[in-house]
Amino acid sequence: MPTALPEPTQLNTPELLEAFFERSQDGFFFMMLDQPVEWGPGVDKDAVLDYVFSHQRMTKVNPAMAQQFRATPAQLLGLTPSDFFRHDIAAGRRGWRKLFDAGHTHSLTNERRLDGSMMWVEGDYLCFYDAAGRITGHFGIQRDVSDRVKALEELEQSRAELRALAARLQATREEERTRIAREIHDELGQALTALKLDVAWLESRQSRTDSGIFRLGDASLADRVDQTMQIVRRIASELRPSLLDQLGLEAAIESLVRETTQRTGIAVIFHADDFPRLPAEIASHAFRIIQEALTNVARHSQATRVDVSVRRVGGVIILGVEDNGVGFTPQSLSGLSSLGLVGIRERALACGGTLMIRGEPGRGTGIAVTIPVPKP
Repeated sequence: MPTALPEPTQLNTPELLEAFFERSQDGFFFMMLDQPVEWGPGVDKDAVLDYVFSHQRMTKVNPAMAQQFRATPAQLLGLTPSDFFRHDIAAGRRGWRKLFDAGHTHSLTNERRLDGSMMWVEGDYLCFYDAAGRITGHFGIQRDVSDRVKALEELEQSRAELRALAARLQATREEERTRIAREIHDELGQALTALKLDVAWLESRQSRTDSGIFRLGDASLADRVDQTMQIVRRIASELRPSLLDQLGLEAAIESLVRETTQRTGIAVIFHADDFPRLPAEIASHAFRIIQEALTNVARHSQATRVDVSVRRVGGVIILGVEDNGVGFTPQSLSGLSSLGLVGIRERALACGGTLMIRGEPGRGTGIAVTIPVPKP
């Protein structure tokens, strides 16, 4: 007859709970009050918190909790909220008030270890009550998330630095565009004008018998010079529209709308009531945002109509571009195909603004960029 295997050691429930408490990787603790306290309507909560911060004490901790504070369990026992939050009593009182109001809470707090070093603690806390409904203390589970918070802060700082770099690169590119456009308009434009005058003078001096010398196919040399001057003006305008500097954003957008309609055949309608006066830097970003949005429409939307709007609402301006094209799917907003929208968002962020996108397949696309502007 085979020998029966010995039964495993049986642990009762209190022993299991104690083993779980002691061996948990999260910090477990109990903080109990010297005397229960009333909490609710009609109670002077500030006075209660005064009592709690001096008379609620750490009564039981596990090794993980002690490790978080770089201490032994014995060093934590007996400490009060005033001891744990002496670096920021106001924040501690706000946390306790929230816990007592709800009876439980989840929080992320900035605490100090016993050696004075800072740590970020994420925890869940639950109040205990007696038969009369008075608070007798609370139980907490918490973990040190300092590394995670630090990583998030570094990531946010990196994002901020990248945005600042992108804004600076955009500003530098705009300055370079302005310089090149000015040189093309002034230098090359003047050279072509002089060339046209020279051609006109030569044509006036040629005899009837050699009238074909200054003709290239069906066009005269002067006509070719005129066409070249138009190309030069268009390139200079695309680099930096002179209207933006001379007559302002409204005139520049009106010109852009007309040019887009002529070039693409899409009916572009411009709406602007009480057009806002904007600082030069914001005006430049606003123009480029609308220009990029219209470029996206022409490339991808298959639209027949686009509505462009600029309006001021309180302390912000809202730039809107809405088409009646094929729309988009959420998946299409990621990857290389959406770099135009990335540029629009970065310009909006450079001005302290936001980008909102609306659209669905078959129902067109709309973008709205909200930019805060200083009061005139």
